Amino acid sequence: MSKKFFRWQDFSVKFLNAVLQSSKTPAKYHPPVEYDEAAFVAPYLGNLCKFPDEHFVSKYREEIEEYFLSEPEHLGNVAKTLERQNYAGIRSKDEDALRKLKQCKLSQAVIMAYLDEMIRTGSEGEFQLKTSFYKPRTILLSDSHIQDVKLYSYQQEANIAMREYFLEQNGRSCILVMPTGSGKTMTSIYFLLHELSSRGYEVIWLAHRHMLVEQAANVFYRLAPLVKDVAGDEIKSLTVTCVSGAHASAHALSKKDDIVVGSVQSLVRNLGYLTAPLKKKVIIVVDEAHHAIAPSYRKIINAVRQKCPEAKLLGLTATPIRYTDMGTVSLLKLFEQKIIYAIPLSKLIADGTLATPINLKRETNVEIETYIDKDELKKVLAKGDLTEQAVNKIAKINERNEVIIKEYLDNKEKYGKTIIFALNITHCDVLADMFVKKGVKCDRIYSGMDDSVKDAIIERFRHNNHKDKDGNDDHIDVLINVNILSEGSDIPDIHTVFLTRPTNSDVLLMQMIGRGMRGEQCGGTKEVYIVDFCDKWASFTRWLNPSFLLEGEEGGIPGDTKKEPKKKNKLEEIPVSSIIDAMRAISYGDLGFKVHVAVLPVGWYNVYDKNDMPEKVLVFANQQEGYAAMKADTQALVAAEEQNGKLLLQKYFDGFGVMPTPQELEDIAELTATEKAFPEFQSFDERDDIDPSKLAMKYREETSLANIFKIQQDIHAIYNAHKTIIDSLYGNVESYQRRIFDFLLYPTGVTPMGSSIEEAETEFGLLSAEPFAEPLEILLDEVLAEQKDNLGDDFKRPTIGWTKKAYKTYFAQYVYLGDNIKMNCGLNSASVPREVLKYLIYHECLHQLIHSHGPKFRELERRFPNFNELDNYLDYQFPTFVKEESR
Repeated sequence: MSKKFFRWQDFSVKFLNAVLQSSKTPAKYHPPVEYDEAAFVAPYLGNLCKFPDEHFVSKYREEIEEYFLSEPEHLGNVAKTLERQNYAGIRSKDEDALRKLKQCKLSQAVIMAYLDEMIRTGSEGEFQLKTSFYKPRTILLSDSHIQDVKLYSYQQEANIAMREYFLEQNGRSCILVMPTGSGKTMTSIYFLLHELSSRGYEVIWLAHRHMLVEQAANVFYRLAPLVKDVAGDEIKSLTVTCVSGAHASAHALSKKDDIVVGSVQSLVRNLGYLTAPLKKKVIIVVDEAHHAIAPSYRKIINAVRQKCPEAKLLGLTATPIRYTDMGTVSLLKLFEQKIIYAIPLSKLIADGTLATPINLKRETNVEIETYIDKDELKKVLAKGDLTEQAVNKIAKINERNEVIIKEYLDNKEKYGKTIIFALNITHCDVLADMFVKKGVKCDRIYSGMDDSVKDAIIERFRHNNHKDKDGNDDHIDVLINVNILSEGSDIPDIHTVFLTRPTNSDVLLMQMIGRGMRGEQCGGTKEVYIVDFCDKWASFTRWLNPSFLLEGEEGGIPGDTKKEPKKKNKLEEIPVSSIIDAMRAISYGDLGFKVHVAVLPVGWYNVYDKNDMPEKVLVFANQQEGYAAMKADTQALVAAEEQNGKLLLQKYFDGFGVMPTPQELEDIAELTATEKAFPEFQSFDERDDIDPSKLAMKYREETSLANIFKIQQDIHAIYNAHKTIIDSLYGNVESYQRRIFDFLLYPTGVTPMGSSIEEAETEFGLLSAEPFAEPLEILLDEVLAEQKDNLGDDFKRPTIGWTKKAYKTYFAQYVYLGDNIKMNCGLNSASVPREVLKYLIYHECLHQLIHSHGPKFRELERRFPNFNELDNYLDYQFPTFVKEESR
């Protein structure tokens, strides 16, 4: 938001007068009389301060709290902002919230909350608030507290595995595989803080978008007190620094950093700023680890390990890792072939952590091949995927788009909050316009849009009760995007995912489907509708099998990366018929597009894989007849000398639709042979009968919560009647009872994080009125002598001097025509370190040699001793000083 749109006249006249009449305000800003209308007072305050900033909040905190936050609306908004951060125990519904605010240190969190509300009040139209991580944030651990953070059993297992590997075995690199919606960010950050930060490790968290940087930083912030569980009072504070185009610059990095969360794009361009202040013990974390083989990621990892050879590496991914997929060979090599922990989708779907996927396959009568000529088809065959030209043609087929719209409108109530993955930007725009014309609350996002605009749209989609500035309903029911929401977006209650774009990428497909997989027990939905316009559902069902996650479809062996599969000729690998099928769009209007029966999982079998690890084989409705026939042949399975999954598949499952994998059938047959009985089928219907949320609702309605003994008795009776399925899903009766009580205490079953965060006081200072003690010529002489090798023998000594007035736009400038260095007189203070001035002089001397700030310039600039600390001072310490105005 531009400052020119800020209006002081939108504030109460009491507040404006209080600031202007304050003893801290120079007399020249006082109005001649005390006006009783804001419109007359506002210009005087505009002369004092055109736009509120940190210095304004620091100087007029008392007036802000007494006359601005005394209004309930403003106080409520500030309290909500801090409540979301679990800051200082402040709650929006507390009657004494204002008293608590007055007692808080003037930390960055408080300053930003005050500024956000002031900017909101004085802004015209839309605006985007600045992230609270625009500079480093230091958490005082001694004043911060956290209750026991409850991890799900599988999250605990992952933490134990990481602790044993990294600490007990001193492991170096590994990957953690957890599906979207299972809480891999929470799980990994819990481990990093509790086990590594507490032992002095610095965390370097790499993400590829600023949105993911913000999400991770917020979790680190809220869980920070976990460090105390191990470190006790030994570690006094924890500093979190975010680096990206939307956060701080790399100049913010310093030796104080404990947690660095950065975008790869920002860090790879500033490796010197990252590596110079690193601690002795470091762990690098790659969020969305499948990106790690990209040159930019490798460059950062190599640079950190060059400075810290023992640096550890942890990769996080929700995408299946297949040892037989040559695209992952380099990835696995980077992480030393070590998958530290992986949990299959089938287990998390069965226990309700993830939503039950209901696939609705839609076929078409529109012949896409009629829109693409033979030359274009040849390009498609050669590429192995749709070309940009082909995608553009499909995106503009109005008939196809009309059916997508119709599918949603016909099922609007059932589908609820819907996310659509479109072909490209053109497709995104066309669909969005068509939805809006049909009266649907719809918007779109795609790369290339301003980040602040994208973030604002996502926020409207995230909150069902979102209101605009005038209080009108402003939420979004349908959000159309092009890959933007395929990774990392935390919108738990998405009920439907539309797949309208063909893709040969398993990674992309899994990410798209994963957006709607957050289950009820994690604040999401019970079911998620996957409306498949591209017929790729079969790929998804393979991922339900853990063997696919870890060993590949053909039974590859971990670490066996030497043998490369024979490369197929593209024309053999992708026949014309397959390409046409993949490109086939859906029909439109009343032409009668084909609706297949919903592919719905109805239960599962508990079995063991070849490594004797428990797994769940999901059973879909169309498979029940096959499993019944297989069960009828139990004696034959017991008597068989060897189980062959492919033969079992041919014998018992000869229909259409989703088929079990051969490995799943082998696991079931092996268990049958071992136990001399076919495994017991666990149905979702029975699971729903023992659902903790439903039982908690029943106890709230029918039983006094004070009668804990009666509730416990009932739970034990339910356990005895459903022991097999409860043990399968929850481990034991104690864990099951705990989940029920979670829902009794909290309707969503999600235990709120009982933390209270306190930050260090933000330090503001006055610049000394005394000028810098030495002439600039002396500093220039020193620079020329010390940096002779960098400047070269032919360097000509420039003239140098202070500007006549202070500027906010730059610190110094080299003037080519006059061969002169101008130093901003705003720095002419005894408070400014001499090395800072010498660094600025050296920077400007380099401009005599190189006009732009290109790679060569930066390489020479960073030869100056402690360049990173000096840049940090200029960009993040100097702005906290202010020169006091005369009264």
